[in-house]
Amino acid sequence: MMMGIGLYLLAFIAQFTAAGWSIYLLLKTQSYRKTFACLSIAYILMLGRRITPLIDFSNDGNLNLVDAVLAAMISTLILLGTLYIKHLLKDLENANLTLAQINKTDSLTGALSRPETFSRTLLEVERSFRTKHKLAFLMIDIDHFKLVNDTYGHWVGDTVLLNLARCCQEELRAIDIFGRVGGEEFLVVLPDTDQVQAFEVAERLRKHATKEILADVAGAEVHITISIGIAVFNPSDRHDGLAANVLSRSYQDCDQAMYQAKTAGRNQCVVSK
Repeated sequence: MMMGIGLYLLAFIAQFTAAGWSIYLLLKTQSYRKTFACLSIAYILMLGRRITPLIDFSNDGNLNLVDAVLAAMISTLILLGTLYIKHLLKDLENANLTLAQINKTDSLTGALSRPETFSRTLLEVERSFRTKHKLAFLMIDIDHFKLVNDTYGHWVGDTVLLNLARCCQEELRAIDIFGRVGGEEFLVVLPDTDQVQAFEVAERLRKHATKEILADVAGAEVHITISIGIAVFNPSDRHDGLAANVLSRSYQDCDQAMYQAKTAGRNQCVVSK
């Protein structure tokens, strides 16, 4: 008799715990709220099924041992299944976080990905609207990068890109945006930066990249030069107030300035007119 009572109590505790975890998951998750809402209601209703035999026993003294065993087993399995779902959701959340991080960064260089670069830049343009502070854009391109790939192989070219990204990030502030927007092209966005300051940053990046050994092939040091185009957005100037249009125009301006630097002999910085 005592065994039956113990089994029903075990079933009630397991069922109550499963209901608690289901409610916790309902409050925590956003993607499966309807699923856990249904489970929570079902688990709570099943608590009555676990209490009823104990109430009947107190009234007539009869207890079904087989039903007690089944109730304990079923409730325990429900609890274990709920806990497995909890661990499964945790693994899913971790995987989603990893995927989100992968989408935000360039897999080779660790710089921001092209979409993430533009997304963050749009926010900076909007902030520039509010603060009335200037926003500088630098387009960086490696000079004769195809020659590096043709001479040493693409794996060396990848090493050069990786180390160039590292060199540039060493010279930038935490608030600056640095992303890979093309094969060997990187965009730098400098908040609260005017034309003079932007040129100083560009020159610092250019000189740092030039003096660094960006790859080593059987003892042969690989050096490169870079060309940089500069454009500065002044929110005090007339504009249509659309961040996307400002980004597009500034991107084109610094890109054209970069090609002007290429035409003028490379390994230099040119400000957009």
